[in-house]
Amino acid sequence: LYYAYLYFNIPLVLWIFLYIAIVAYLVGSVIFAHKKRGFARAIIHSVAFQLIPLCGAILLFSLVSSGDTYKPIPGKPSAYERAFNDMQDKQKAAALANGLAPFKSRAEIEERYRELRRKDKLVRIETNPKYVVRELTYSSPYVVPEVEELLEDIADSFQEKTQSKAKFIVTSVLRTEEDVEKLRGVNGNASTASCHCNATTIDISYVRFEPDKVKPRNNYELRLALAQTLHELRKAGRCYVKIERKQYCYHITVR
Repeated sequence: LYYAYLYFNIPLVLWIFLYIAIVAYLVGSVIFAHKKRGFARAIIHSVAFQLIPLCGAILLFSLVSSGDTYKPIPGKPSAYERAFNDMQDKQKAAALANGLAPFKSRAEIEERYRELRRKDKLVRIETNPKYVVRELTYSSPYVVPEVEELLEDIADSFQEKTQSKAKFIVTSVLRTEEDVEKLRGVNGNASTASCHCNATTIDISYVRFEPDKVKPRNNYELRLALAQTLHELRKAGRCYVKIERKQYCYHITVR
């Protein structure tokens, strides 16, 4: 069950429920069989026909996965997340210094993109072997080149720490003035003063990942690796980070 928990990346609560259910089934079968065979024979029957096959299945899966020598990173995400408190004024100053003037609409982005790309001022990011850019509702997948470089470094460090091809998920990127107006319908705090409007800022989920099914890691281990990676890059002066608990993401602005 533990290997299934890691492999399928199922929630811990469900894993505990399945564990309790199987234990209850084994105990119940012993009690039921005791009425027909006697206690000693009931125990032997349950061990031979239920417990041994179950352990064998788990052992078989462990042997298949035995090539994975990964050792989880010690520590807790909160140890790093306590430092993720770079407020709006600090992030906005970096956005104005390194970013572009806000776009009015997505049509304007498309109209100007070729020119800005030629001048190396704007690039498009998309899902690749290192990270996922989810389908965006209130933003567009464009950033200044420095953000793309930062994403590459985050992904390299993240996969090195997890010793896998697991991917984090980018949930928000460049917002236009039109996007902000639409977003206000679901988030009253949305503002055109947001760093997202300058193409310097991204949000990365800390609760959702795309796991590597060959070398599975659970969400806690993935969150810890991502938090440690961002802490190192923040300390090196590469970015500002603010944890947004209501949105379950890290709000990151390139420096």
